[in-house]
Amino acid sequence: MSDTAAMPNPLALFSKAANHVSELLAGVRQSQVDDATPCSEWDVHGLVNHMIGVLEFTGGSIAGDPPANIRLTEADSSYLAERDIAVLAQAHRALVDRIVQSAGEPGALERIVATPAFGDMPVSQILVGTLLDQFVHGWDLAKATGQDTTLDSELVEFAFPMLQSGFAEQGRTMGFIGPAIAVSDGASRQDQMIAYMGRQP
Repeated sequence: MSDTAAMPNPLALFSKAANHVSELLAGVRQSQVDDATPCSEWDVHGLVNHMIGVLEFTGGSIAGDPPANIRLTEADSSYLAERDIAVLAQAHRALVDRIVQSAGEPGALERIVATPAFGDMPVSQILVGTLLDQFVHGWDLAKATGQDTTLDSELVEFAFPMLQSGFAEQGRTMGFIGPAIAVSDGASRQDQMIAYMGRQP
């Protein structure tokens, strides 16, 4: 089997990761928007805005109209002034649906598109970066709001090696991912991944 054939479909994985975030957002109470998260610089409101901003960047890039003013490493989106968690949850859902539709068109995953932050790249590569962001920050959101932090095992097995391949170290260099945390030899793959991303499992 070729490497291409063995590679999971990034759109399917993105959908799974983003749908999980949508489910978590539905469980966030309005009273929790100012609560702290494992991302020490962001409260729940900031974390959600970051995830929405990344989706706006991804959806815009795929559509050929990327938002040039979105700061991908910040709590930034066009919904930054919005405090209603229900409105933010609806915005997240609509952006996910837009990405799934546009990236699911014939030949879309192989198409090369321009991004303001990373130059030209295939849609499949943008989706991988976006699903990693949604996946890890989904854990942050669950942890911050007292929800189930169990992650999908298929996504863990895909995401952990990808994060180890350079994504995490690039983030550490840029200052938005903390040092890896040591865990016991018997730690689960999920806990190993979370600790590698600078979070206490």
